[in-house]
Amino acid sequence: MTTMDNIKLSFTGEYSNSLDQKHRLSIPVKFRKALDPINDRTFVITRGFDPCLILYPVSEWTRVEEQLSQLSSIRGQHRNFVRSIVRHATYLQYDSQGRIAIPDNLLEFASVKKDVNVIGMINKIELWAPEILDSQDATADVTATDFEDLANEINF
Repeated sequence: MTTMDNIKLSFTGEYSNSLDQKHRLSIPVKFRKALDPINDRTFVITRGFDPCLILYPVSEWTRVEEQLSQLSSIRGQHRNFVRSIVRHATYLQYDSQGRIAIPDNLLEFASVKKDVNVIGMINKIELWAPEILDSQDATADVTATDFEDLANEINF
């Protein structure tokens, strides 16, 4: 066993991709290799907090559900939050060519027409329409001081 065998792979990097005519997206090979076999080639896709889509490995989605289940079903704000996350969640298993079929309502939410930026976010993957991501980047109001403060929070 090499030292690489002990390292847990994560989703990092950015890839440009395109949907095919059936709205299928090919998951980058690097991301498929990083997906723990326990997930059985399956992701959960849902709306992001930003105008993007998020692909969670099933094992990570289980953690999200556990955290959401801690919220009160009595408090309206909690119910609305949980509903906004889980109502659009769909289980997707990629095929032998590494493709997932993305539901039309989610493509519409993220304004994805054909081209897709696939971004690794350590334990999940974001899917962005390139023009929306460019707009998001252009309006990001993060200064060098903000980055330094955040880096200090995690002891970079």
